[in-house]
Amino acid sequence: MKSTQETPILAATLAFIGGACGSGLRVASDHAGAALDMPVWGSTLAVNVVACFLGAFLGRWLLGRVTRRQAIASEVLDPYAVRAHRLTTLLVTGFCGGLSTFSALGQELHELVRLQQLAQTLTVAGLSLVLGLGSVWCGFALGMRLNRDR
Repeated sequence: MKSTQETPILAATLAFIGGACGSGLRVASDHAGAALDMPVWGSTLAVNVVACFLGAFLGRWLLGRVTRRQAIASEVLDPYAVRAHRLTTLLVTGFCGGLSTFSALGQELHELVRLQQLAQTLTVAGLSLVLGLGSVWCGFALGMRLNRDR
């Protein structure tokens, strides 16, 4: 089978395009949260949970049981795997990475601490952890169930 070379420039371009789309949606979620009169951290929590689910689902669905080393390999022999790697770079690394925002969560938690709202700080941190991990687990489970090449 013919070898297909995955270039770092192509990977960076795919991540950039996906990241631009995810970041745009992230900004739109801030505006939607403000329009719905949500707390500042509400839209951050929502996009992080969605990004956790999508990242886990898409990664597992596209790559199946491919190891991390295989997923970032520069040379891939299987055309299906090449397509899966490119889609993963575009959608998981790019889009989900642009959509999610750990730095905004940290900043919002810091602001709650500064305002001495300890109960709300712990609630937001706990919700982020529990819902984030839960959505990752659900995404992995669904991705594995739908992946035919496990």
